[in-house]
Amino acid sequence: MKKYLTLKLIYSILFVFACISFCSGQNKTDLEQMFRCSLLDNSGNLWFGTTGKGVYRYNTDKDNFTHFTKSDGLSDNFIYTIIEDKAGNIWFGTAKGVCHYDGKSFTDITKNEPVCNGEINSILEDKNGNFWFGTNGWGVCRYTPSTEKTDKKSISHFTMKDGLGSDAVQCVLEDNTGNIWAGERAGSVSRYDSSLNRFTKVNGDGCFSSQIMSIIEDKKGNIWFANLYDGLCRYDTKTGVFKHFTDKDGMCHNIVTCLYEDENGNLWFGSDTGKSGTQGGGLCRYDGKAFTQFTAKDGLSNIDIWTIVEGKDGNIWVGTRGGLFRYHSPSGRFVDYTHKVNISN
Repeated sequence: MKKYLTLKLIYSILFVFACISFCSGQNKTDLEQMFRCSLLDNSGNLWFGTTGKGVYRYNTDKDNFTHFTKSDGLSDNFIYTIIEDKAGNIWFGTAKGVCHYDGKSFTDITKNEPVCNGEINSILEDKNGNFWFGTNGWGVCRYTPSTEKTDKKSISHFTMKDGLGSDAVQCVLEDNTGNIWAGERAGSVSRYDSSLNRFTKVNGDGCFSSQIMSIIEDKKGNIWFANLYDGLCRYDTKTGVFKHFTDKDGMCHNIVTCLYEDENGNLWFGSDTGKSGTQGGGLCRYDGKAFTQFTAKDGLSNIDIWTIVEGKDGNIWVGTRGGLFRYHSPSGRFVDYTHKVNISN
């Protein structure tokens, strides 16, 4: 009898631990969402797109989040890019095409299009009001909305047949001279030639070696390219020279997932630890002279960084594979905002 009671007690304890473990696992799963993209809009709101849970809008003045999903009109809950157009509409590149939000409702742009209605990695509005979509497998799509002058919208489709190095396009950028750049998953970069209405592969002097994750133009007119596994490339538009930055040049690491330039001209780039969990990870800041690394010791409890944005108050926000953090300048540490996001669900 005593032996039976002992076994019963042991099984009861094991059952309790199993329940705790299961519940902890459930909570962990709820938090394991990747914050994939971000935007500061002209009203001072911050937007954060996730892979699976839609979009969160953060109101700085009220310090709260508003949550949008497919049930509110989004094309899909997997969001890969966010931009604001000249009219103040917020555009979202999703796993199922493009939609935009006018402050009241969502409009699906590519739902009935034969192409460009799949995974959209990037969106750009050019100086002429055209929108360029970088897609995962369909190349680049150029969307011209209907206007007062023309009542018909149109979509032009560019693929490898039109000069792209790959039909999987991760990022697009228009520089200050009007050139359209496309960064590709094949580790190549192409530039649009308007006179030929096609793309031309860019010779980066060996600088492009892995998937191009992001392209930005800094305040000096230099163009930066993020190599997923091989550091950064900087193109000097004045001299036409490419420079390759790696850990040999002082970089925190060679894995780069995203790029951002703040108002002070500092370049920030994020990194992911990858499948091995032993390489990369954390946030790095480059002031033009030296690199500074931020990791768990600085409050980043999750160091798989996928998006970076600066708020209207000058604080840097970081979206990770599982959390959202804001940099607190006076203390030099990051504050975890993930719990506030989950309250809005």
